[in-house]
Amino acid sequence: MAHNSSPQHQDEKQEQGYQGAKIRAQGSRYGAQTLLISAAVLLVLVAVMKFRPGEVLLAEIFILSASLVGVLVGFLKLREPFYSIYLDRDKLSYNHKYGCWQLPVGNLARVGVVQVQRQGEVLELNVIGICVRHEDEFLQRLSPRLAGRLLVEQRHFLLQAIKAYCHEGKECPPHWLVEDTEYVSEGGCKYTGLLAMFANRMKNLKLLTGYHILLPAAALDRDIWTFSYMLHRWQQDPVLTVSRLRQELSAASSK
Repeated sequence: MAHNSSPQHQDEKQEQGYQGAKIRAQGSRYGAQTLLISAAVLLVLVAVMKFRPGEVLLAEIFILSASLVGVLVGFLKLREPFYSIYLDRDKLSYNHKYGCWQLPVGNLARVGVVQVQRQGEVLELNVIGICVRHEDEFLQRLSPRLAGRLLVEQRHFLLQAIKAYCHEGKECPPHWLVEDTEYVSEGGCKYTGLLAMFANRMKNLKLLTGYHILLPAAALDRDIWTFSYMLHRWQQDPVLTVSRLRQELSAASSK
């Protein structure tokens, strides 16, 4: 079973000749700036508190706490991959610090913003949903390490969907909350461990939302509706969509 490594860790020569569009998440930007500014404020404040006579002021404690949070946020931002999404003429790659999943354009059945209904109201889950044609093609190239991490990170989206579903008086099976560690796909492939849990999560999400895979808003460089529409255009015409996106990103970076 082949597992994908992150495009960020591919050969440097191959990266330089990359012909797709590389998308950087808004949330991962300004990590170095946040870290340096917060650290500088922290050092200055500690020096002032050390050499200034008298008791520590409440405002100083507040600034100190904010600086520590800023250092942590900046550090976490720097740990994120520089590019979160790679969009090629033949596949979509989601780049995560724990690995990468890839989806060929031919395996994309449907894409859209995930919405659920609750008490007659439509709730938007701030995430893009992807429905695949062949689950085995996706699962067999997914690493257990990344699968386990996504199970944890995206659990709150599942809980939101379950809450909306159960609120309508429908029965909520307990296995939705704790995924089984065994799974047999429609194609007859058997999975165990983290991959089986992720496969069961995909099946549950499909029932609850209509989509198998979730692409979080935090990984995008634009709002979920705009990005969803772009992926829809990519599905219809990958070559033209990637070409236009490359031009857009190049123009934005030159400003």
